[in-house]
Amino acid sequence: MELRSTQLKIAGLVLMVAVGLAIASTAGAADDPIVKVKARALSTMNIERAAADLIDIEISRWSSAEERERLVKALESGGNAALADLLKDQPEIGAVSFDPRGGGGPGRDPRPTPIRYSREVITDGLREITLVTNNYIGYGNDPQAADGAKLANFPISFVLLKLRQDDDGKWRGVGRLFVGAKLRYDVGVSNFVIDEFPIDPVYLKDVKIK
Repeated sequence: MELRSTQLKIAGLVLMVAVGLAIASTAGAADDPIVKVKARALSTMNIERAAADLIDIEISRWSSAEERERLVKALESGGNAALADLLKDQPEIGAVSFDPRGGGGPGRDPRPTPIRYSREVITDGLREITLVTNNYIGYGNDPQAADGAKLANFPISFVLLKLRQDDDGKWRGVGRLFVGAKLRYDVGVSNFVIDEFPIDPVYLKDVKIK
């Protein structure tokens, strides 16, 4: 009887370890990027350094319809401040970072900025990718670091990429990165779009999916 009890305990421990490994494996796979993007940044505020600025974007998954609906309700009920607050609680589903090997521009933080919302729409060969976060991409969460008090009332960063397939089947295109913005929800396209922005966006060229 004692031997049988010991065998059952060992079998139970083996099962727990196997389940734990399976969960860890699944969690790791969920964090793996499904899309990797490389681009060059052209800032109208920093023309001299623009050609050297490189941006890396990794997206681990697209936001669900339920997640989008919660964010829309927050925006409609409490404006962009409420949207930014809810974005803080959303899981990280990717990251945007200025590659320090490409210069990064003065004052920019090379540490990745987490993405809190992502959406992909492909229509008539045009692939549009929208990314939203509650932090200032390249500047952490300090509005003074990017452009002084101008960003204090614009708590959201927004990225829009537009790509088409070339003759080799690779997705290439352009984009814009808004460091500090206010958004609205466009029912016609079922997505967030730019409403206001206090400083010029960073233009993204040579955008390509790796």
